Amino acid sequence: MYNSTPDTLIIGKKVIYLPTCHSTNDIAAEIVHAGLFEEGTVVITDNQVKGRGQRGTVWNANAGENLTFSVVLTPGFLPIQEQFLISQITALAVRGYLGSYVPDTKVKWPNDIYMNNRKSCGVLIENSLQGTRFSSSIVGIGVNINQQVFQNDYATSLARETGLTLSLTEEFHKLLKFLDAYYVRLRSHSQHDAIRSEYLRHLYGYQQDVKFLHKGNITNGSVTSVTKLGKLRVRLATEPEELEFGLKEIEWVRD
Repeated sequence: MYNSTPDTLIIGKKVIYLPTCHSTNDIAAEIVHAGLFEEGTVVITDNQVKGRGQRGTVWNANAGENLTFSVVLTPGFLPIQEQFLISQITALAVRGYLGSYVPDTKVKWPNDIYMNNRKSCGVLIENSLQGTRFSSSIVGIGVNINQQVFQNDYATSLARETGLTLSLTEEFHKLLKFLDAYYVRLRSHSQHDAIRSEYLRHLYGYQQDVKFLHKGNITNGSVTSVTKLGKLRVRLATEPEELEFGLKEIEWVRD
């Protein structure tokens, strides 16, 4: 069903399609461990039965209605302390793809993508290190395409937001082109600051008044920046100074 993408430079030159599997990230990790891969290899399935999200969550997607795949990268050129750039380019690529359909598309730190204030994509990145460099990075992506009914009221899909029924094969190749273009940019060290700036421009809550749950209380605040290590910097109305947060240390509150 899914073939290689001829007009990319790195990502999608080799595509492994599995009608069903437990987790594309796990399959990709097995391929890396066996040394049977080339950079940019994609593992994709129609039915991921044990998809994993960030922080131990589960990623559920109806079989045959969405895109669930993993990309194998070998970003040995990237210092470990700059690994958040992988998350940033992935988020920007998916945001760019979805934004070509729905103008109100934002990145929600660290790398969830929201269309019209509803979640449409999840990303799980698993890095392997060798000394002070990366040996591999497995980028798992789940994008809601044609699914119409969700258990979570805050989830959405391209079909729900546009009224279109889309070809998964065509959308897969479109998305790979975005991912490939951003990864090529990442390989150019001169682009790193530009990538960070672009990420901030599309980040939900950046220089905007939004609500957070902090220390058990709901308070207003705004995102001021994101550190190179991926920490979120926030100015809260209840605190005298900017604070820095990692995952699970602060929560967004929906309006």
